[in-house]
Amino acid sequence: MSLSEELLALFGRDVSHDAQGINARMHFFGSVPADENPPLHSQPADTAVVRAKVVALVSINGGVGRSTLATALSSGLQRHGESVVALDLDPQNALHHHFGVSATLPGIGRTSLEHGQWRDLQQLGFAGCQVITFGDIDIQQQENLERWLKHEPGWLARRLSSLGLSERQTLIIDTPAGNNVYFHQALSVADVVLLVVHPDAACLGTLDHLDPLLAPYLEGERPPCVYVVVNQVDESDAFSLDMVEAFKQRLEKPPLEVHRDVAINEALAFAADPLDNVAKHLASDDINEICRVLSAPKKSA
Repeated sequence: MSLSEELLALFGRDVSHDAQGINARMHFFGSVPADENPPLHSQPADTAVVRAKVVALVSINGGVGRSTLATALSSGLQRHGESVVALDLDPQNALHHHFGVSATLPGIGRTSLEHGQWRDLQQLGFAGCQVITFGDIDIQQQENLERWLKHEPGWLARRLSSLGLSERQTLIIDTPAGNNVYFHQALSVADVVLLVVHPDAACLGTLDHLDPLLAPYLEGERPPCVYVVVNQVDESDAFSLDMVEAFKQRLEKPPLEVHRDVAINEALAFAADPLDNVAKHLASDDINEICRVLSAPKKSA
């Protein structure tokens, strides 16, 4: 059965409950023709040591709530007793809006170009976590930075190593959507990868793109644990639930789920902690469950 036929079958309400998945012979995500550009991860990994557990939130599709989830998980893990640092590796510089921290600090973008230190960029976030913003940079600065990152795969590893984080800390990295230098820099240091998707056909269809992008990291000496997080699940929408079922059958292991919650969605407007007002909501239980997964000990090198 072709991929398009599989998708059509998945989109229907008569999705079969196959314990082995739609096709047990498929790889983790499937396959897709090679990208026209050479992979950015072909060079050897950097030897810099990052002692903290690194959790990278990635997505192929934009607008899936990745930054909101990064904020909620940072707050949730801190409430679970973890010591968390949230790092914005996205030039859109969204995390400072979510955490309500100062935008006057230069951020990692300009600081890196000026060969400054990231240590001085940490700001206090929700529940006591620390936040390091990307900061505002112009188009030319962004192009220069991305050119640098493309030619130095170990750039992020060295920067994180210089922060001096301990093995008792957790670093949450928010990345921009798509296949880009920031995505690969984050994957090169990640212990855990959270692939954030919406319960819709667009996100389901783009799962295939992740197989060739993740493969080099999954085949490495210290492969990350990869989890798919279906965000904004709407229990009142039959199609949303059908798509969750489609994801379950498309993947080899069940995805994590985060239910849609207006309180979390509106937190950005008030620069408020997204977990402050959802103590008895499904979304709070979902966030806590993901936090428990992320609290597992880091794999030994």
